This record gives sequence, C-alpha cells and structure tokens, in this order.
Amino acid sequence: MNKFNQSLVLLTLLFAPGLLVAEILPETRWADPTSVQLEIEFPGQGYHARWELFRCDCGDLLVHAWLDVPDESVYGDIILVEGSAVLTRGFGKYGDQAAASLDAAALMMQLALRLLERSEPGGPAKITESREVDLLDEINHINLDTGSAAGGFQAPWSIAGSISAPKDAERKFNLTFTFTAGAPGEIQQASMRLYGLANFAEEQFPIAGNSSLDGWDLAWRNAGDEVDGEASTLDELRALIKQNQSR
Repeated sequence: MNKFNQSLVLLTLLFAPGLLVAEILPETRWADPTSVQLEIEFPGQGYHARWELFRCDCGDLLVHAWLDVPDESVYGDIILVEGSAVLTRGFGKYGDQAAASLDAAALMMQLALRLLERSEPGGPAKITESREVDLLDEINHINLDTGSAAGGFQAPWSIAGSISAPKDAERKFNLTFTFTAGAPGEIQQASMRLYGLANFAEEQFPIAGNSSLDGWDLAWRNAGDEVDGEASTLDELRALIKQNQSR
C-alpha cells in the first residue's frame, strides 16, 4: 500500500441542503454551511490534511485538497457533479486515485460537523462569543456515512477546545478529538486535531457553469452512474447527467 492510500485509510462528510443567509438563523444546523475550511492533524508523524469545501446551491460540491504525508505533499481539486460524476485535476502521480479521496474529505467533514453539533446542539446561532468545549461521551458511538464509504468511532471519546464567532455568519473551531482505536486486545488511545472555519453566508460557487472541462479527469462515483454523451463545460455535464437520469 503506497503512502497516498495509507493516508486515505487514515482519513477514513456530506452537506445537507439548506437556505443560507448573511446572518445565521436560529434554526440553522451545523450541517448547513456553504463553505468550510478544515485542517486535520492525524495521529502519527507527518500526516496532515487541509480541505476547502464549497457547496453549490445546485447541489454540487467543490473540494480543494492538500495532503501532507511523510516526505511528500499532494494538492488537487475535486468536483462532485449531480451526485454522480467526479471531476479531478492535480494530485500529481496519484491522479488516477484522486476520485477516491472525495470520500476521505467527506468523512472528515462529516466528523467535524458532528463534533460541532455535539459541542453545541443548539446550532451555530448559539455561538456568539468564544466558547470552551470539554465533553466526554462514554455511551454514544459516532457513525459516519457518505453513501459510498462509511466509518466511525466507538465510545468512549472526548472533545476539548473552543468555538468562536469571528463574524456574524462564520464560526471558527479548534477541537482535539480523543478516541480509542485498534483491534480487539490492542486498543489504544489516539487523538486528532480538527480546526478551521465554517461559513454560513450565501456565497457564489467558485467555478462558473460555463467553465471548460479541459484539464479535468472524469470518473463516476458509483457503478451504474456513467452516462452516454459528451460535455465540454460544467453546465453541459450537469445537463447531460440530468437528461440521462430523467429517462
């Protein structure tokens, strides 16, 4: 197993649609950001990941990904289109494995938002100033599922850190997540640090619909998702998928 695949195992979170405004409404959930900057320091020497995730009101998801493994750094972009097509570019010599990294980003994003939800069940609107977090759960497991990948953490686990509100529609977080890992009889305690910024304000999707697909590699998320036809822009690919889904 190469270092890129090992890092994907270490990474082993998706957004639900919602109406987002400049000021966070009381009913807004942690799962409703338009964009999130997330960095994670993993157990072990030299494993670090950073993602910037943007959600389109059309349902698409854009991920800028940086992954540091021992003696190597990898960068690339991923777009999930209509829940089925995966566009990737970059990732160097690991380009043929890039589509698989979408699930890693999604699982870790789901974990971060789940921890924020447990830290403040009332949602992001409840955070109006810096808040210290210190939580231990000895009963409830954390289950993560993107639809094409799943993972989780068994109780007991704990969170320590802080959440703050640098702007009306932004919530900054810095959390240390401590959990147990390992095979039966080899259980040991481990921890990872998750920190970043969740933005709940309306934002324009960074990649326009008329953007060319030149330079992007196309893969399909699940068996049976592939559609016939050709597309030269992002909007054309969206239309092609919708056309085939309606048949």
